[in-house]
Amino acid sequence: MNRVSPIWFGFLSLFITGLAFICQGFLTDLLADDGSMNPAGIEIAVRETSTVQSSRVFLQDIADIKVDGFLRETLGKIDFGLSPKPGKIRSIDKGKIISAIQRERYLPADSIITCPDRIYVKRGSEQISASDIRKYVEQQLSESFGNREFNLITFNVRGLEPYPSGEMRFFSDSEDMVDKNGKLSLFVNIVINGKKADRVSVTGLVALYETVLLARHAFEKGEILSRESIYAEKKNIFELGDGYIQSIDAIEGKQLAAAVRQGECILTSLVVSPPLVQKGDIVSLVAQNDTLLIVTKGICREDGFENDVIKIENLNSGKIIRGKIKDKSKVEVIY
Repeated sequence: MNRVSPIWFGFLSLFITGLAFICQGFLTDLLADDGSMNPAGIEIAVRETSTVQSSRVFLQDIADIKVDGFLRETLGKIDFGLSPKPGKIRSIDKGKIISAIQRERYLPADSIITCPDRIYVKRGSEQISASDIRKYVEQQLSESFGNREFNLITFNVRGLEPYPSGEMRFFSDSEDMVDKNGKLSLFVNIVINGKKADRVSVTGLVALYETVLLARHAFEKGEILSRESIYAEKKNIFELGDGYIQSIDAIEGKQLAAAVRQGECILTSLVVSPPLVQKGDIVSLVAQNDTLLIVTKGICREDGFENDVIKIENLNSGKIIRGKIKDKSKVEVIY
């Protein structure tokens, strides 16, 4: 029987021991790299205060989750309910948080969870100012007035509050924003990230300027206007009412139907075309039939327009007769 020498036996023992040590180290590293085989070491640290943007509170918004792979995403979606309103704060009890986390079936039993007794969650918000709404309304007015000069004298917004953060725009479906007296009234819709978030009421007073004609000095009723009688100036037409005149040609040679003060706006209701003939005018008085034509002079005893029937005094006989005005110098006798 062959016997192993003590030297070889010692060498073989050392070799086997070394091989076992190497294999143990390899397996340890392999298990450490595979999180699914060694879930220990997951840590969830819930913060005392957090700010969220969405309408619900998730674990990923309020805690630091130390874990790799799909578990981070799964744990991060643990839902703690509705977020507070934009700009407001909601508190959540530690017990509710721990209970919700531990109900997650993928959570290893030896995970480390740290959480304050109560946490506070604030909803992120964006403040819309009255000046933001005013800028939008002024743009709408400019389009409505065709880029004519205007001024927003007073401006009020009711209903503004903090809103969720996001892409914001305004729109209004009000057709008649300004009435004939310049009063502004409309609703402005606030849209955030494509969704209607609010509707606010806007009121105010608007001035719209146009160049109109004003009396250069005071005039009495019946006076005839000319280019020299008036001057042009920009005025708020909402204060003038309907019928303001912008063209000098529209008033030249017209007669005032009422007295006007210096600087008063000339309105269509204040001017009329002067009579074709006036009381005291000398005209041709024409009398005719099928065989006879008589022309004489007469004096008008009344004002009148074309085709009006007025009283005429025959200068030859002194008799008062009735005649129809044909033109400025001719009146036809009516039998």
